[in-house]
Amino acid sequence: MIKTRILIVGGGISGLSIAYSLVKRGVNDIVIVEKSYLGSGSTGRCASGIRASFTSREHVVLMKHSIELWKKYAEGELGKHGLYYNQGGYVWLASREETAKTMERLVKLHNSLGVPTRIIGLDELKKLVPPIETKGVVSVLFDPTAGKSSPFSTIFAFYNLLRKKGVRIYLHTSVEEILHNNKRVYGAITSKGKIRAETIVVAAGASTRKLLEPLGVRVPLKNLPRHAMLTEAYREAFKPLVIDWDTPGVPYIVQMKSGSFLIARNIDEEPELSLYSQRIDFMPKAVKPLVRFFPWLRNTRIMRYWMGYYITTPDHHPIYGPVKGYENLYIATGFSGHGYMMAPVTGEVIAEWILNGKPSIDAAERLVLERFEKGALIKELAVVG
Repeated sequence: MIKTRILIVGGGISGLSIAYSLVKRGVNDIVIVEKSYLGSGSTGRCASGIRASFTSREHVVLMKHSIELWKKYAEGELGKHGLYYNQGGYVWLASREETAKTMERLVKLHNSLGVPTRIIGLDELKKLVPPIETKGVVSVLFDPTAGKSSPFSTIFAFYNLLRKKGVRIYLHTSVEEILHNNKRVYGAITSKGKIRAETIVVAAGASTRKLLEPLGVRVPLKNLPRHAMLTEAYREAFKPLVIDWDTPGVPYIVQMKSGSFLIARNIDEEPELSLYSQRIDFMPKAVKPLVRFFPWLRNTRIMRYWMGYYITTPDHHPIYGPVKGYENLYIATGFSGHGYMMAPVTGEVIAEWILNGKPSIDAAERLVLERFEKGALIKELAVVG
């Protein structure tokens, strides 16, 4: 039997970041269990975008801090282990006057919280994105603090560093049952044996709901299928991620470190649809709206296509913190497509909850599970992909 101070269920970016934040605070007696390989869930299927240009105060505040941590991590020991982070910005395109007015209101919100978004003209847009066609664009919101990363190099950096710090990571190890008694959890039965733990953190993405149901904990999650694809590689054309906010499905395009363009948009799918239910019609549906801005996309070659889940809550905000009814059980899930970008701040606030009893960022406290019982949902409009 394995014994540990803290057991983290889930080897995606959230679980790894929580472990790293605990290690920074002097806690090394940690076990991470992952039912497949690291990043095999939403992390390895994400678009890698990182931004604070949201529409809720909670998202803006948390992501502002997360971006500060992304920069710090890339410049520090994680960067030496291969973490890649490029702060190239986000460009939000509006084709309607109503959206332009919304963007102006959002800039005021962002600026009031310390995020320097601004409305830019078409000349500046062309400087940021030289190959773009601007016909029909009525307004542009530019987020200079936003950026992108590489999920696989980030996962590898966390893995290497955590192993060196003494964190035990067990792959292809599924949790079959969380053990509990008298309002406490005390371990888990896994496919490879029992683990005893003083504290348990569930950051298991799509599996979180099923894991906690036997404990009488209802987690309101829907696994919504999303599609993405990569083109052939090109020389660097532009740095920002470009979003067409006024087209249904909100298509976007970003050039990755490899030179390939990642293209995605939302198309309606049934929740829980198998990730092997590929849609060949997704490719033209995603590319066609963007051809208006980038005519050369008509001739691009698609090299890779995949599906993943947005693990979504009713208000499109994550579920953080302690689980009511248990003294030593914590949760980090339901990021609604934003888990990768939020990972550094997720790690910080969960580590603070465990060690200090509360997070240093009060916005996180409004994202606990009980908000759904109380009806204290928080609206978010800028859900992309």
